[in-house]
Amino acid sequence: MINFRKIFISTAILFSIWSCEEVIDIDLNYADPAFVVEAVICKDSVCSVHLTKTASYFSSEEPEFIDDASITIGNGTTEEDLIYTGNGYYTGTTIIGTEGTTYEIEILHDGVFYNGTSSMPGGAEIISVNYSKSTEVTILNPDGELVFTILCRFYDDPETKNYYMISFVSEGDLIEERYFMLTEDGANGGSFDITGNMISFYESIFYQGGEVEIRLFTIDESTYFYFTQLDDILFWKRRYIPPIPYNPKSNISNGALGYFAAWAYDSRKIFLY
Repeated sequence: MINFRKIFISTAILFSIWSCEEVIDIDLNYADPAFVVEAVICKDSVCSVHLTKTASYFSSEEPEFIDDASITIGNGTTEEDLIYTGNGYYTGTTIIGTEGTTYEIEILHDGVFYNGTSSMPGGAEIISVNYSKSTEVTILNPDGELVFTILCRFYDDPETKNYYMISFVSEGDLIEERYFMLTEDGANGGSFDITGNMISFYESIFYQGGEVEIRLFTIDESTYFYFTQLDDILFWKRRYIPPIPYNPKSNISNGALGYFAAWAYDSRKIFLY
């Protein structure tokens, strides 16, 4: 059975019991400890923020939790202060993620203000998920390992420039340790077809069978570019080739690392056998 290395340490958004209140924990490329913001407001949920100081991308050291920040989120008409809940996590209580809304976040720590903005697009709905499997020997599969090809179909508004992120998760871990970033113009992995207002996305994974969750995020442009860069780092790390040191460009000010994302989300589970 293939063993997948765990890139993300998570009591958080994508990789444990799923909820939109959790946040993605990421390793980052940085020589000195850096202020890291991982903030999400998901459709129909409150905002959750994880603050840490982290060492080098290649370091095995645990990040330092930040427990003394002040965080405010607003939606243009209302704002609220987030509540610290432990282990670097801060959570909202009243502002709920709504499609078509732009959110602003402000973080005060050690006398420095960090600001970020993200807009929540209308969510895409997964219509169907299917798969096929093969052990055919090919250039990409010289040993004839079991390969599943997953097909995910979802609606797309052809009148709007949309940005999507797709991931495949099993038992809390990313399969193949990557994200698939997709627009109507291209994708950074897999294959896709657009017919009318329907997108069909295909990806082949090396997997031994079991339950897989397909997660589809509808995101704004800045979040799309952030995770595209993050996937590039993971791509090289999967190949055990150290990338040229850089961090994904953050949409948060004052030199913070990380991201602030307002996204809509849909998912389907499928059992591969």
